Amino acid sequence: MNTVISFSCPAHLAMRLNEENLPKRGKSEWISDAIRLKLDGVDEDTIQNASVRRLMAALLSREDCDPHLKEEILRRLNPEH
Repeated sequence: MNTVISFSCPAHLAMRLNEENLPKRGKSEWISDAIRLKLDGVDEDTIQNASVRRLMAALLSREDCDPHLKEEILRRLNPEH
């Protein structure tokens, strides 16, 4: 069962949400998911939210990362070198 709610937010956040170009129902689902994640205490700093560059950098910092993989990651992070 869904309930219609209304709330205010800063204009810059509303603009960012509108820039996502979500369909009307998609926007409701997106906001519902965001609220649920926040209420459930899910940390935003998760693998699902990490960029590829961030994940690659995290692998580089691990001591158990294969040296050949580190070399490839460095090559991809710094293609001009």
